[in-house]
Amino acid sequence: MQTKKSGKWIFGVLALAAAAGGGWWWFQGRAANGNGAVDYKTAALERGEIVQTVTANGELGAVQTVTVGSEVSGKIVELFADYNSAVTNGQVLARLDASSYERQLEQAEAELESAKASLKLAEANFGRAKELKSLELVSQADYDQAEATLAQARASLQVREASLSKVQVDLEKTTIFSPMDGVVISRAVDVGQTVAASLNAPTLFTIAQDLRQMRIEAQISEADVGGVEEGQAVNFTVDAYPARTFTGLVSQVRFEPVTNQGVVNYIAIVDVDNGDLKLRPGMTANASVVTARRGNALRLPNAALRFRPPEGAVVAQAARPEGRPEGDRGEHSGSWRHGEGGGEGRGAWTGRESREAHSAGDASRKTVYVVEEKGGLRMQPIELGISDGTWTEVVGPSLKEGELVATGIQTAADKEKALNSGANSPFMPHPPRGMRH
Repeated sequence: MQTKKSGKWIFGVLALAAAAGGGWWWFQGRAANGNGAVDYKTAALERGEIVQTVTANGELGAVQTVTVGSEVSGKIVELFADYNSAVTNGQVLARLDASSYERQLEQAEAELESAKASLKLAEANFGRAKELKSLELVSQADYDQAEATLAQARASLQVREASLSKVQVDLEKTTIFSPMDGVVISRAVDVGQTVAASLNAPTLFTIAQDLRQMRIEAQISEADVGGVEEGQAVNFTVDAYPARTFTGLVSQVRFEPVTNQGVVNYIAIVDVDNGDLKLRPGMTANASVVTARRGNALRLPNAALRFRPPEGAVVAQAARPEGRPEGDRGEHSGSWRHGEGGGEGRGAWTGRESREAHSAGDASRKTVYVVEEKGGLRMQPIELGISDGTWTEVVGPSLKEGELVATGIQTAADKEKALNSGANSPFMPHPPRGMRH
């Protein structure tokens, strides 16, 4: 009994395998046979807008950002600005302890008074030496000594005046002022903290110019930078507002290359209007630079440019331009088996299409396959315009609006899905356009 059940199970498996193999064989024969009967996925040429863009990433920042530091050392005793504080040019931001600089100022003033007294004495001595010299009552050496002492006193006075000026400047620098109008976006110190100025001035505040005007330093790859120019529109999003699209304009494309992990990029400066202050410095912008736009272009899906006919498909030869010698198919010539498709200018595709027909040597010239009424294909060379990654512009009169181009081959699953969709939908009583049976 167990043996009979095992035999039935094996027979059932073999029957299913045979049915599957027969179905596959039938479909393959249907897809490409000697008569070229093939069911293609098709798309109609239509008119619509094409926007060609270049993607880039960059960081948002203020048009001008200034770090405010301290040129002198000291302890912070007062702060007059904090994060997000709006400040004006010349406004006091902070004060350092000035007691040591005040004592230095007093010392410099005293040294200056001493220098003035020394100069006054030197002038008097030189005057007496000069009178005595005229009466020949003093030697030439004493006269020269009095004159040199006077010159030294005058130089010493200048040194003391300079020292006093330096101390006064240092004392003034204990008060930190804002260098421009803007917003404080960073504060690096607190009251009581000591700052030490040595070779580099320690940073106290970072101030951004008016944040209602910002910019993006977008990195453009070397492959795309050729299409980016000043004045082009830019659309971008930030993670903080994923549902909103912001706009800007390219104001500069820098010549300086920026190499990161072997990838060469160029910086494009994008000016952004931030009137509502939604954008903040440091946000990452995912930008698209609009390099070209066509409002009513004749377009076809990019899948049509990637389609290649199967073995045995009936394909008409490309139309021969006027003046070309008989038998010369030029860059669109292919490999054909004549006599299998029937009719002049037709043949069965062997799958060995010439390299020139689909080479990327001329990116503006490609080949598509137009689906004819009898189910065959016509290989048609076309001139291409701009592309948005999904649609490509067709330039020239070689194709017309409404013509069907092949984008793929219908499979059994595609047919069943289309039939089920049409049967279940009251709006699709018939198979969708492009299905040929």
